[in-house]
Amino acid sequence: MEVNHAIATRRSLGRVTQDPVPREMVEEILASAVHAPNHKITEPWRFHVFAGKGRGELARARAELARREAEAEGEEEDMAAGRISRERKKAFRAPLVIAVISAAGREEVESLENYAACCAAVQNMQLTAHSLGLGSIWRTGPVAYHEYMREFFGLEEGDRVVAYLYVGYPDMDERPRCRKPALESTIWHEE
Repeated sequence: MEVNHAIATRRSLGRVTQDPVPREMVEEILASAVHAPNHKITEPWRFHVFAGKGRGELARARAELARREAEAEGEEEDMAAGRISRERKKAFRAPLVIAVISAAGREEVESLENYAACCAAVQNMQLTAHSLGLGSIWRTGPVAYHEYMREFFGLEEGDRVVAYLYVGYPDMDERPRCRKPALESTIWHEE
């Protein structure tokens, strides 16, 4: 797929089939990530791949976090059970979930640049998935930043979860997206 076409046609797809994504495709997606620009070649990305039954690990962690939060908030048992169930199910929205982690830098600016590099890596991953006929959606939310999940991933101080990238074969029609032309957001400095 030609790169400009891939950029223009890639969409976040929240519905995918449960058909497994072949490991070769997953490896191709990961390989594209490490070609993202990264200042001083810090290569700050770390990946956790949850596929097949391995998604159960992520499901258990999400469910445990939901249980802890419900308990801390004094939520009634039936409400807590629903919350826990919803969080557990999120790990199974796609046959493949890739957590992208940004390693801390040696100082604040490097940490910011590392995070930006990991965001570029996620975009590369999404474009590669799209070129392979796969759909993906980039998710985070409060769960991604909670201390319990930091422990689950073994993050060190300053490391950050950048994305939960859900990947699978599309199970919805692609809808064209409307974006403002770049020139509407551009200020030219020419003289």
